[in-house]
Amino acid sequence: MAEKNSYVVYLRVIATIFVVLIHASTGFLYRIDTKAFDWNYANWINAATRCSVPIFVMLSGALLIPKDENTWIFYKKRIPKLLYPFAFWTVIYLVYYFYRYTKFELLSTEKILSISADKILHGANAHLWYLYMIIGLYLAIPFIRKIIIQSTQREIEVFLLLWMLSMCFMSKPLYAAMPKFDLTFFSGYVGYLVFGYYLSVRATEFKKNQLIFAAAFILMVVIGAIGTNILNQHAKKLDTFFYNYVFVTTAIAAGALFLLIKESTKQGEVPRWVSLVDKYSFGIYLSHIIPLNYLHPLISKDLSTAWVIPLATISTIMASIVITFAIRKLPFGKYVSG
Repeated sequence: MAEKNSYVVYLRVIATIFVVLIHASTGFLYRIDTKAFDWNYANWINAATRCSVPIFVMLSGALLIPKDENTWIFYKKRIPKLLYPFAFWTVIYLVYYFYRYTKFELLSTEKILSISADKILHGANAHLWYLYMIIGLYLAIPFIRKIIIQSTQREIEVFLLLWMLSMCFMSKPLYAAMPKFDLTFFSGYVGYLVFGYYLSVRATEFKKNQLIFAAAFILMVVIGAIGTNILNQHAKKLDTFFYNYVFVTTAIAAGALFLLIKESTKQGEVPRWVSLVDKYSFGIYLSHIIPLNYLHPLISKDLSTAWVIPLATISTIMASIVITFAIRKLPFGKYVSG
């Protein structure tokens, strides 16, 4: 399958796999023992994969900022594609929560309503925070576009520099060492939209591009893994400062990987399995927690952690594709599956 922008497909698939890897490994991180193999294995995996959500947002910026559409047409075409899956999977994970984690028949009506309200307001499952975030970004894209399209390359670069600085100024662990400048306008995930657009249209001029981008990505992974190990030497609560989604090291890793894949896939064919994962990527993201919760402990019974994380990831992706495919075959399923 030839793609004009095949790097977009590869990046979406990589980000999808990375998300599942994060959730297949994070449980080992919370049992803090910085000398144990399990903890360090999970730490290095997280350091390498935390650029996943930033890449998703960067792809949104790369694909949507260039679109010259009326604001209301943009909303009409794209917001329902988020709201319908958001509503559907909120209900699914709410039911799943009551089924798996409570004795539903013993709960009072008041307690059920209280839990339901809290889950709806803040996320029926932890990973659904992404929908709350991306819906907000989609609402902003038509206005961001008007600013960015009218900006020169140098002005976009200044914005991105201020965005990078804002990650330090607005980072809670660095509050004590930073002036209290209010860089809210530049901070957060909105920078990833602009970053993705910028990298998609900016021609790179380095010699040996792929080597430079690969080295930059690996360096950020090393900093993230070693830094996290040091921070948690005597920690009682996990500190993921060095690979938080909105921090400089993660942003650089995401940018380096974005450019590495962009430079590496200019003339390549997209394998069928890659196209398949790409086709169901949103559905995989939304559904994967449920099969992972069953497959992970099943695989853990007979295998070591070194095998559990990759095998749980692969089997979960396959199961999630089946789930998404099945939902899409139901009436109106294609609107809610993701």
